[in-house]
Amino acid sequence: MKNKRDIFIGRPFSLFLAGQGILSFGEAVRFIAVTVLMYDITGSGVSTAAGIALSTLPGILISPFAGVAGDRSGGAKRLVLMDGFRSLAALLFIFAENITHIYLLLILISVSDVFYNPSRRKYVQEITGKKGAFRANSMLTGAGGAAYLAGPVLAGFLTEEYGPVPLIFLASACCLISALLTGSSIAAVSMKSSTIRRPDSHEAAMSCLREGIRYCRAVPAIRELLAAGFVLGFCTLSVNLAFYPFAFDMLNVTPKGWGLLITVYYGADLFAMFIAGQMEAGSGKHSSAVFYGSIAATASIWLIYAFVKGYAVVLLLQFAEGTFMAICGIILAARCQITSDREYMARVVALSDMTNGIGKLMGMGVTSCIAVRFSCIGVFVFCSAFLLIFAAIGSIHSGRTPDRKSSRPVVQ
Repeated sequence: MKNKRDIFIGRPFSLFLAGQGILSFGEAVRFIAVTVLMYDITGSGVSTAAGIALSTLPGILISPFAGVAGDRSGGAKRLVLMDGFRSLAALLFIFAENITHIYLLLILISVSDVFYNPSRRKYVQEITGKKGAFRANSMLTGAGGAAYLAGPVLAGFLTEEYGPVPLIFLASACCLISALLTGSSIAAVSMKSSTIRRPDSHEAAMSCLREGIRYCRAVPAIRELLAAGFVLGFCTLSVNLAFYPFAFDMLNVTPKGWGLLITVYYGADLFAMFIAGQMEAGSGKHSSAVFYGSIAATASIWLIYAFVKGYAVVLLLQFAEGTFMAICGIILAARCQITSDREYMARVVALSDMTNGIGKLMGMGVTSCIAVRFSCIGVFVFCSAFLLIFAAIGSIHSGRTPDRKSSRPVVQ
């Protein structure tokens, strides 16, 4: 007999999936347009990378409270509000007069993402149940990959022909369409019969936050997820910072070439969805082996970047890296939803985002030191070694540790 919540994987999830695919298309278009806009203003791949990286840092302080908000009632409706906010924020790029204005807008959008992500994960868990979490996250990743197959390349060509303004309008429209489809999905789901405990509206935010922290500390599987999020945040931010000058200053890519790189990297999400479809669950030793194997493969690709300078080879490596990183993301998201109790779901996601952000902050500092002395190539080598060590330790640990179930801690 099917789980009662499995029925929600039909129409409500289909509407939400369509909205997320369109939203990803808009984000892809906006990313290319804004990146080219920043590079045109600064003329430096390093400055462009710094703007993208710095915009994510305010989320470190805000993430825990975003999780508390996500676990309260009305979290699903917050998705619609955030889509509307991002639509308006995207339009403001048209009026940006200097690089400082662009940085501030990127920060605004990043803050909205901080509130969006925990509510998004919780809503997916609500409409699919834990049994459908792995399948749902695979499909969402695939939808994003399909969007990125067309978005960046289209944006790259159109930016050279017409400039970034038309693409910014398109990105804004995609956010509005996502809000409409998400709202329709929410309307199709009746939450009145839910037995999920939500924090009382009068319950103090700090009390909810402390309760969420105690919960995360009490569940070994969640502690492992937080550690993985920290390491991936550290390494991926470092590599991303190095990749901008590597692409713009060493490979001398054009807007079209940059758009193709992004398309290949994120378009690989669609391929990763089919690979993940061959996996039966998002938890257990099998997925641990795939997860740490994918991390090791990613680290090997970063090492290869240090020795290649051909655009065609980099394209191929981008596809492989994008595939492995997408598989890691699917497994992490599914594990988070499978191991977390529903009432703590958003807070777990938010704390994961916070540890990921702390990793990015530390990665930014380390990258700056390495890049000054050894250039971006040194960053690739360092991050490759660091990630390989983490993959080896994690693989050994998961092989010795029996499968763990979520265990609700006693909250005092």
